[in-house]
Amino acid sequence: MKNYIYKCGFLLILLLGACSDPLELEPESSITASNFFKTDSDFEVYANQFYDYFPREGRGFVDFIWTADNDSDNQIAQNDGNIFAFGANTINDNPPSYGGGGWDFGNIRSVNFFLDNIETSTLSEEAKNRWRAEGRFFRAYLYFDKVRKYGDVPWFDKALSETDPEVYKARDPRATVITNIMADLDFAIAHLPLEIGNKENIDGYVAHALKARIALYEGTFRKYHEKSEPYADLLNQAVISAEAIMNENGYALHQDGGPENSFYNYFTLPLPGTSSETILARHFSTDLGITHWSQRFILLQAMTGISKSLADDFLAADGLPISLSPLFDETTDYDFIEDEMANRDPRMSQTIWNKGDLKLAGPDEYFNEDNGRVPPFNSNWPSGYAIKKFSNTDRSLQIPGAADDGVYIFRLGEIYLIYAEAKAELGTLSQSDLDISINLLRNRVGMPHMTLVDLVRDPDSDFDGSIAEIPAVSVLIDEIRRERRVELAAEGMRRDDIVRWKAGQLLAQNPLGAKFNPEVYPNAVNEPFARTNADGFIEPYQGTSRTRQFNEDKNYLYPIPPSQIGLYPNGELKQNPGWE
Repeated sequence: MKNYIYKCGFLLILLLGACSDPLELEPESSITASNFFKTDSDFEVYANQFYDYFPREGRGFVDFIWTADNDSDNQIAQNDGNIFAFGANTINDNPPSYGGGGWDFGNIRSVNFFLDNIETSTLSEEAKNRWRAEGRFFRAYLYFDKVRKYGDVPWFDKALSETDPEVYKARDPRATVITNIMADLDFAIAHLPLEIGNKENIDGYVAHALKARIALYEGTFRKYHEKSEPYADLLNQAVISAEAIMNENGYALHQDGGPENSFYNYFTLPLPGTSSETILARHFSTDLGITHWSQRFILLQAMTGISKSLADDFLAADGLPISLSPLFDETTDYDFIEDEMANRDPRMSQTIWNKGDLKLAGPDEYFNEDNGRVPPFNSNWPSGYAIKKFSNTDRSLQIPGAADDGVYIFRLGEIYLIYAEAKAELGTLSQSDLDISINLLRNRVGMPHMTLVDLVRDPDSDFDGSIAEIPAVSVLIDEIRRERRVELAAEGMRRDDIVRWKAGQLLAQNPLGAKFNPEVYPNAVNEPFARTNADGFIEPYQGTSRTRQFNEDKNYLYPIPPSQIGLYPNGELKQNPGWE
């Protein structure tokens, strides 16, 4: 974003005018649509607000990127946990706020207001197309969020006034909205600069990244939820957009620190937009007053932790699942985390804190210095697997509200995974395809390649048909899903994956943490957070009143708030199935 802070004052005045009917006569000193949208610079100023729709690091005590997996089986939130992970949300609970919130179309109206004013401007047609592309990209981004949450939603392609009866139109079919989203993104790809820019502003490659993400999501959603609409074309579009990025030589995986550190180092970059892996980033600045609290919380009070389910999915160093590898002994290696994490995919020790790692606990000391710096385990780190990914041990970043390290929005690692999964779902994935996608991810951390002829089914797989409600898949797709899980852990994508794969019953399983060793954590003995199951693994929610559940008939979509349904004068807005 360019000069975002300096332009916000003018933008606020304009937005206040944009939310009501335009006045027929306006003072010359006021900033409104009729006298504002004149130049490229005017449209740039207005479009700056759209970048705030992207995920951000928290500006207080919430909205940290690394907590976004709390609503999945990847992480375990403290106390009673995340209501959406438990399936305990009620009809009045709003879904997570990223991407524009719940059943609120204010952000979409702001984009449409922008698009409407392009049409009445005196810009050249080339300039108009450039700004149309920007607006249509963000409209697609916002509508995808709505589709993921609610399914069918009303499609608006112009800014309506509060009195326009079309405000209360009925919902359009999900498939229609997806078609419109794809059309918006195709326009964006055609008219945004198709060159690597400053990585803080969208370009054609960012539009390809969003299109690939949406096409994979909706294609697999249709396939596994057995929708009547075809899915193969969407999966093909995911492949095409992924290839457009992969074929651009300016993108490459971050390589800084060798197999033991490169993966971790990427997520601690002060300016992730400087990395060749980043497609789009969000940067912060203490000079401009754009900061966050993320590093203080992840290092000193995370209030969440990695689950055993995720920890177990990291392969052994020989490329085999731990249930099959001679490098892992389930009878003893769980007893000490340094043994559990030995001889494993190096991404494990770059995602989860290991014994001996640097871990800040106060201004001048490391965590448990007198006990070999074992990872934290208490009510603030409830699973025994503390999140290392995204943690930056620079002490200056621990000061409340002082962190200015950035965060990526789209990265090449996800694109490789989209490419491999889409081709596997289409039945066209070859060994050479694996070698230009997943095996590049493995090269970075020094793991053996995934080879088609050597794949074996993990006896502990969740996708082999052993859970009745979860569709069985081939061992190839199963292993690609594992790769996606470990590569994208703590990046907020796991719940979306569970939903599109129709694997909601994974959220109904009782989550476990690491094996509790009282010799390592003597101060935790008899503490409520240290309750264990019969096998000695931490069971964080033991004794809580909330029952973990997932209703196949309703929990794949969120409920529409009753307060919104009541606004529709003739009952045009109907509740989602199962939430009536």
